[in-house]
Amino acid sequence: MASVNAASTAPTAPPSGGFKQVVAFGDSLSDDGAYTLAAISTYGASVPFTGLPYPAGGQFTVNGDTTGNWTGVLAASLNVGLTPNVIGYGTTSGVMYLGTSGPTPTPTVCAFSAPAASGQATCTNFAQGGSMVSNPIGIGNPMNTANPGGALTYPVTQQIQNYLDQFGGSFNGNQLVTVLAGNNDIFTALGTVSATVTQAVTQAVSSALQQNPNLTQAQIASIKATAQHDATSQAVAVAQATVAQAADELAAQVNLITSKGAKYVLVYTLPDSSLTPFGRGLPYTGMTPPQAPPAGYVCDNKSTSTPCYLLSNLVQVFNQRLLNDLQGQPVKVLDGYSLLNQEIANPSQFGFTNVTTPWCNPAMTSSLLCNVNTPNTAAVASTANLGTWLFADSVHPTPAGYKVIASSTLQAMKGFGWISQ
Repeated sequence: MASVNAASTAPTAPPSGGFKQVVAFGDSLSDDGAYTLAAISTYGASVPFTGLPYPAGGQFTVNGDTTGNWTGVLAASLNVGLTPNVIGYGTTSGVMYLGTSGPTPTPTVCAFSAPAASGQATCTNFAQGGSMVSNPIGIGNPMNTANPGGALTYPVTQQIQNYLDQFGGSFNGNQLVTVLAGNNDIFTALGTVSATVTQAVTQAVSSALQQNPNLTQAQIASIKATAQHDATSQAVAVAQATVAQAADELAAQVNLITSKGAKYVLVYTLPDSSLTPFGRGLPYTGMTPPQAPPAGYVCDNKSTSTPCYLLSNLVQVFNQRLLNDLQGQPVKVLDGYSLLNQEIANPSQFGFTNVTTPWCNPAMTSSLLCNVNTPNTAAVASTANLGTWLFADSVHPTPAGYKVIASSTLQAMKGFGWISQ
């Protein structure tokens, strides 16, 4: 990262007149309300919608807190507004979108912002939960057979094209453009490894039993072990190549952004998801087939036989490829990978007392529907300690966690010379 920033040809002084817009591309970590309609559908009877942000849900954090997503905090710190470009969600009758007059089947952009052509638009957050770099069938998309839902999951490629279509085909020197994406490509690749290995083991045992129905349990166990070893090696290689390709594709989109006039572009390396509650709780694979973990189990991301080790490896493969691709480009990089590592290693430095447990009630399917009234009381979460917990759900930060990202971004921008000290 340091070499990318040192060799960057990006500006070393603030834009003339200051920043006028923040333009955000990415996934749920940057999404400030693209799926608010899903929350309204869930809570609408008890929590009427009166405007953005919706206090009952819509952002991937603990909703109802005044902070919200880091992208909004960052924009406010630069004295500009930021709203979702489009708000929609799939229903049994198709995708519905949210406009100022309520839900509509017609796609509605800039519903809670001045029109794009006005020059005063704030609807420049294009990030959507579940989105991948180029694959439109992201996590939560209706067409995603492994993780279906009603999410739009516009990929980053489409997000950027939508921006260009709406804002005259170019960026300008008074915009801060943030790009944080690739998490869902990695989660998908990890899930594919698991599914591929499981299928290979099942087929190997089935084929062996067809040839010899009298196999002993010891022989079956040996067949499973061999099949698992061979299939894992191949599946991991495919997963690593897949996430490396996603990094290449993201770098190409960053190059497109700069070629279209953007001067202040900030790209984030991905946090190590193996350190999140999701990564720490990945299935115990100490036995074949995987069994319930022993009491107190935490997945060891240093052990090469664990799924969290593979998850961490895929993140590192993605980040390294992205940094290689960005060498010599007119962009700056913020090290999201190191930031999360620091938060986990030294939580008190950031004001955290809990960096392992989700604050939200686990009955919530996602922090998208979590709010200040749905704490994980079994873990002693409450509004009193919300500001000292890092994770809202298994992968998304609390508002306090998002504040750290925004603060780190502002500090980095000062170092780049993009804002005054």
